[in-house]
Amino acid sequence: MERCEIEKDWLKVFGTELPKYVHKAYAEKYLKWQKENNGIDKSIQKQIDRLVENFENGNIDNIPLNTTKIEIKTGTKLIRDFKGIKHELIKLENGFEYSGKFYKNLSAIANLITGTRWNGKRFFGLV
Repeated sequence: MERCEIEKDWLKVFGTELPKYVHKAYAEKYLKWQKENNGIDKSIQKQIDRLVENFENGNIDNIPLNTTKIEIKTGTKLIRDFKGIKHELIKLENGFEYSGKFYKNLSAIANLITGTRWNGKRFFGLV
């Protein structure tokens, strides 16, 4: 699809012009997703727009952080594919079992897997 066609579709779907800096491939994928999913709920879109505006204005103090505490139940299995290798762990009462060893937290396991410092909940997709 040519950029001029994408720009017409973008205008029709979103009611605004396609920003010049948006790559053609991204715009195509986003338009396809929008069409397949009938768009985003308007209230969610307003929240996204407000977040983007705050971020662009450097006003990151007004960007809400996810403060919900995630509790993983004992016996839960977490699976993460990292660099083509599947990593599985089990939540124990006081920590986690990974590769036959006990770890107190997810960050220790994420750091072991990646070789760099990670927030364990973020690495395993929980936040």
